[in-house]
Parts: sequence; structure tokens; C-alpha cells
Amino acid sequence: MDLAFVFPKEKLRPWLRRFWQRQQLFVFIGVVLYSFFAALRLGLPFVVIMVLVLTLGNLTFPLMEACTPLYNRRAFPWNWVIFLPITAAVGVLSAFGAVILVKWMVPVNMGFWVFFRNSVPVALVICIAISSVGYLVRQIKERLEAKNIQLEQAVAKGSLALQQQEQELQRAREIQQDLLPKTLPQLPGLELAGAWQPARTVGGDYFDVIQLDSNHLGLCIGDVAGKGITAALLMANLQASFRALATPEESPAAVCSKLNAFLCGNVAPGKFITFFYAILNVAERTLHYENAGHCPAVLVKATGGAELLPGGGAVLGVMPDWQYKDFSVPLHAGDRLLLYTDGLTEAANAQNEEFGIERIIQSAQKDGLTPLRQANPARTYGSCLRFLFRKFPGRRHSACRRHPLAPSHERVGGGARLSIVYLHKSIFYMLL
Repeated sequence: MDLAFVFPKEKLRPWLRRFWQRQQLFVFIGVVLYSFFAALRLGLPFVVIMVLVLTLGNLTFPLMEACTPLYNRRAFPWNWVIFLPITAAVGVLSAFGAVILVKWMVPVNMGFWVFFRNSVPVALVICIAISSVGYLVRQIKERLEAKNIQLEQAVAKGSLALQQQEQELQRAREIQQDLLPKTLPQLPGLELAGAWQPARTVGGDYFDVIQLDSNHLGLCIGDVAGKGITAALLMANLQASFRALATPEESPAAVCSKLNAFLCGNVAPGKFITFFYAILNVAERTLHYENAGHCPAVLVKATGGAELLPGGGAVLGVMPDWQYKDFSVPLHAGDRLLLYTDGLTEAANAQNEEFGIERIIQSAQKDGLTPLRQANPARTYGSCLRFLFRKFPGRRHSACRRHPLAPSHERVGGGARLSIVYLHKSIFYMLL
């Protein structure tokens, strides 16, 4: 009869696999028992041992599986208290069948009951050994399967939590983007453009431009110590405070002093903010500024020279009694002001050589040779990027990820124009 007709193939193959695995286990147990009896010099033939083991195993396993509900779900030691008597009873029944098979296969010069009585102790040992090994294997297998299920559930929960965290971070990024200026105010005689790209999903970099009146713009750039959510939360605190304190009546030094006093009582130990704030007077072409521990601004003049604007202030949030001062610098048509944070200057190549402020100056000076009618914020932005990747080939710079820049341009009659450019850590923010 075709077994595939009686049993479907998908059910027959697993059954045959399990049957074959059991036979391998029985042979292994038989070899171990024969070695054990041989060491005790009991003189039991190998064939008798193997027939007994195979017969007892194939009889014991189905009977013990039928009795599994009686002991399997009970706690230790009650499962074994019930298991062992059941195993002894099953051993006696299996021994009866095994003795019949051995008497039929192997010539034995003794009566059936005598042979049965002599074989029962061996049969019980074999039966208990087979059943105990099978039960232990089952327990280990069930525990491993339970652990696998727990691990799968933990992985599923972790994946869900990670997905939720990523969604929350993406939402935090959107909120942080909303804190940055969506449009930059324009005044005659200058051009502004901006781009923002943090090193991570969110970060502590901040820039802002506010129009104080018809002739004055407030320009700021800041960098919160650290990265990630902590820095982003402190950046939001900085943005709200700056917006509240930056008024037409307040000088850069006064704004920095008030921000410092506020942040000293609201930041955790070890946290601080570097900050640059300037007020641009478009009519008089002057820049009043204070630098609170930030990287020195770079003023690239239309003549090709460069001047650093380091200021003299301490970082915000550390020394509440620090006295900030105002600094001023004249501006001329064609000048460019570059503001940046350490993410740009500290971008390093494979030899751990940092990009540095000198290369920022060189890239801006090179772009400054462009005729005035062709110069614009996007061109200066691209020039800095090309210079960085040319000097540092084969490196991915978190401070220089390509980001679409949408500059806003305003032409002034006669071609006279004041150019101010901002470069930001993980941000290229340009104001021309």
C-alpha cells in the first residue's frame, strides 16, 4: 500500500524524520548500556541489548506520550514523582512485548516466564533511561521554545518601540524646524539665504534673523553643547528666550547678558551655549555684535582680505556675573560675513586633519573673486562645499551634508550690494 495515499506527504515526512531521530537515540542508549553491562561483566549479548532497547523504546515512547498530560504540566518535583511510577508501569508492559520479540528472534534456553523475570530489571533500567532522556529532552526543548517566543516578542516590542521612537524623533525634528525662521526678512542692499541640517535627527544648532525696524536686522547663531534630544530641548529654550529679549532697544551685549542670567538658572551642570548676536544697521553699513564664546565670525572683505570677529564674551549658562561688551565693525558693498560652529571647522579627514578656519577663509576668499553680478549665497555655499570635499576626499561630513538652499535675492541699483554669509554646524546658513 502506498503510504503517501494513506498519509499526506506533508504529514508523512515529519513523522518519518521524528521516527528516524528516535531510532538514532535508541541505538545510542543501547551502545551506552552495553558498554555499562560489559564493564560490570554481566555477559549480556549485544544483539539482546539492542533488540531490547529498540523494542522498549518504540513501545515506551507512544505509551509515555499518551501519559504526558498526567505529569508534564506539574511543577518540580511532583512531575518526577508521577513520572517515575508511570515509567515503571510502562516498563513492565514494554518488557513483556520485548521479551516476546527477543524469544522469537534470539534462541534462549530457558522458559518464557523465567526469561521474563530475569529480563524485567534490565528492561526497567532501559525503559527508565529512555523515558528519562526523552522527558529531559522534551523539557529542554519546551523551555528553549518558550525562550524563543519570549525573545521574538521582545524583539517585536523593541522594533515597535524603536519605530515609535523614530516617529517621535521625526516629529521633534519637524517641531525644531518650525522654531527656525521659515522666511528670512529682506532689506534693500543685502541678500539672505538659509539651510539647516543637524548631524542627527535633532540637534542643538540654532540660527535666527529678526527685523528690528526698517533699517536694523538682528542676526544670531548658537550651538548648544552636546547632541540629540537634550541639546534640542535646550535649543528650544534658547530660541524662546532670544525671541523675547531681542528688541530694538537692546544691544547685543545686553541681550547676551540677559540670556546668560536666564540660562544660568535653567541649564543642567556641564551644559552651556555658545552664541553670537549682531545687529546689522543697513543704512550706516555697520555691524554691532557680541560673541559669547562662539567660533569667531569671519568678515571677508570685498578687497579679498579677511578679518575675524572673536568678541570677548563667555559662553552662556556658566558664569552669571559675566559682563558682556559691544563691538562694532564697518561694512562695505561686497563684504561677506561668515558665521559657523565647530562642526564645520572640526570636520576631519582620514588623517584626523581638521578642516579649520583657514580653509573656510580660503573658500570664501576664492568665491569673493567672482564678479559681483554673478555672486550670490548659493554660489558661496557651493564653493565652501566643493572646497571641503576637495580637501577631504572620501569622507562623509555631518557638518556638510548637501541640503537644498533656496536663497532670496534682492538687487540694488548700480550693483552696490552688501554681502553677508552664514555657515552653520550641520547647517549652512548664508546671509548676503
